[in-house]
Amino acid sequence: MLRFRWVVAFVLISTLSSGARAGVSDRLRETLSAIPAEAVSSGILFDRVLPLVDVAPYDGSANAPAIDLTSWRQIYFEMGRAAYDASAWPDLQEMRTAARSRSGVVPIALLDLAYQRLREDALETGALVAADGRVGLGVGDPFRSGSLVAATGLRGSTSGGASVVFRLESRWYVTNRGSLSRVEADFNDGLGFRALAFDRDVPVSYAYPGERIVHLRLTDASGAIRTTSFRFEVQSLGVPSPDDTLHVTASIPYGGQLGTANAYVYLADGHAALTNPVIVVEGFDLDNSLDWDDLYLLLNQENLLEDLRADGYDAVVLDFTDAVTFIQRNAFTIVELLQEIDALVEPGTTVALAGASMGGLCSRYALAYMENQGIPHHVRTFVSFDSPQNGANIPLGVQYWLYFFQNDSADAAALLAILNQPAARQMLAYHYTDPPTATGTSDVLRGQLDGDLLSLGDYPSQPRLVAVANGSGSRMNQGYNPGDQIIQWTYRSLLIDIDGNVWAVPDGNNHIIFQGMIDIILLPEESLDVTVIGTSPYDNAPGGSRNSMQQMADVPAPYGDIIALHNDHCFIPTISALDLDTDDLFYDIAGDPDPAAHSPFDAVYFPTENQEHVFVTPENKVWLMTEIENPSTDVAAEESGVAGLQLVTYPNPTPGASHVRFSLPEAGEAEVSVFDPAGRQLTVLANRSFAAGTHELAWEGRGVAAGVYFVRLRTPGAVTSRPLIVR
Repeated sequence: MLRFRWVVAFVLISTLSSGARAGVSDRLRETLSAIPAEAVSSGILFDRVLPLVDVAPYDGSANAPAIDLTSWRQIYFEMGRAAYDASAWPDLQEMRTAARSRSGVVPIALLDLAYQRLREDALETGALVAADGRVGLGVGDPFRSGSLVAATGLRGSTSGGASVVFRLESRWYVTNRGSLSRVEADFNDGLGFRALAFDRDVPVSYAYPGERIVHLRLTDASGAIRTTSFRFEVQSLGVPSPDDTLHVTASIPYGGQLGTANAYVYLADGHAALTNPVIVVEGFDLDNSLDWDDLYLLLNQENLLEDLRADGYDAVVLDFTDAVTFIQRNAFTIVELLQEIDALVEPGTTVALAGASMGGLCSRYALAYMENQGIPHHVRTFVSFDSPQNGANIPLGVQYWLYFFQNDSADAAALLAILNQPAARQMLAYHYTDPPTATGTSDVLRGQLDGDLLSLGDYPSQPRLVAVANGSGSRMNQGYNPGDQIIQWTYRSLLIDIDGNVWAVPDGNNHIIFQGMIDIILLPEESLDVTVIGTSPYDNAPGGSRNSMQQMADVPAPYGDIIALHNDHCFIPTISALDLDTDDLFYDIAGDPDPAAHSPFDAVYFPTENQEHVFVTPENKVWLMTEIENPSTDVAAEESGVAGLQLVTYPNPTPGASHVRFSLPEAGEAEVSVFDPAGRQLTVLANRSFAAGTHELAWEGRGVAAGVYFVRLRTPGAVTSRPLIVR
């Protein structure tokens, strides 16, 4: 093999420019173009690609290992590029999106391929020769045969394990062998192998969550048996079904197209129809794969969704059809939904609207647009949950890693394509450029979105505006400093050298952020170094975090090991989630006596330490429920009167002790409790029958630390809460 690579190297040096922006696989195919397709019996010459996954173990034998979805996609990508004609092969991106075509159904894709590789002694024996700048056929057989059998579920997990459907799809079956006489599957559900037919639903029930290995057994016409297996995660046994699904199509186009979405309606117990809606808008769904099951699990962290239902609130969860298109286009589906909800509820009903991640930005645009156009929205409270109101962050060095390896990695190509989608370009503070530049800069679409928002008034003025961040308000970084290396991938061998190193962006000074190189011995080196200057330290800044580096490290690679020197990076800077009027990513928010005064929001909430992006904790669950269940647009509600249920705490802020004043419209039972920032009940101030009218209780507040506490008033027919700040 070494001699073969040397000749290939000589040919490449003489025919290609090392500065060309082409992947190594492109160069290999060009070098081997003198080997005609008709000479390769399988139609696949695997030496035409640089393999990033070792395909040899997946040979159909009984001891072949189980494959994961990421590795399967990379193998499919490589086999397709190694094939002389893959024009009839299904599109990999189409496979990605097909997984969500039927909720609860897991499509199975199957590769059953013969392929050829070049013999290591082919040049020495004269079976291969270098001629006319290419490697071509000589005398004798230069090939050795290989076998690949690999299946996968195009959805790698299910949240409905008690009732999941698998389906072996003929459209995702790729083979260059003869037809199969029998296919059997063992879904690891205790029932053993059973017959499996193409395009037939197979219901499977699992008894407990956890990882499963699904086995397939293929028998061809000759009686030969080949096996393959894949990993599949049962996240939960099931989630409740929505009571209804509203199919929403915007009436207002953006860029000539109408946005669409599904709104899942999940009623509170005892409600036969929408009565007291809370609308939750999904965020940036990378591959548009999230459906009701996934969104329910995300929203019901800490039992948040079910507790809201227990308090009498109906959940309406909006799932964009295309979550990566223009934010304005998806915002218009929210405009449509709000009007549809308004037509379904009793006149005068107000709603709470919560947007998670990108959903908070879409919701802000929708409400500002409606007010600008004089369209009633009846939203009493808008909650922005760790939303990129002033920019999001994916490390610029990671973006260039994807850019450099896109021609040789299926996932790098797919993720780079997502970065090029409108929503990513509108949100990212720094977006890679082609060709690379020495400055961190945002895409032009971000400036256009900011301009559109300003023309609408920037923020809505009618609802109470609330921002909840997952990022630290106490200036805590992500565990490393500006300019620190965050990804290390350095591989050296006799035949191939690979570098894929990433550094966090620096704080102003000149610093390298990416160094990439693929060098097959004596072939023209493919390399890229990116150095930037004048950047702000987004990667390690306080903020809701994302584990992009750990995900990169989890990618299997036959050449060395991708090491995440730090797992997480800042995804939504805290100052962005709260939209504070500062450019200081390390602004001391906790030390600001009134951070909301420096924000368009009426109330802002933030933890001490950085948390995973849109992660619901006991602490922020109380914040979210308090604001969603608050029927007033003013924390300082009326202190007296018997017209309705009212609650106020004073003084607020307080050094400790406080008074709680509340009014009841009629006599009845009432419970007044105080909760700490983690959602734990500290004390019950009263739980008894009260007369109609105004009442006052005292809370001594002894021994409590500074922070945001909550006073909750609960009656048989309603509940309301107020934050109480202890200094």
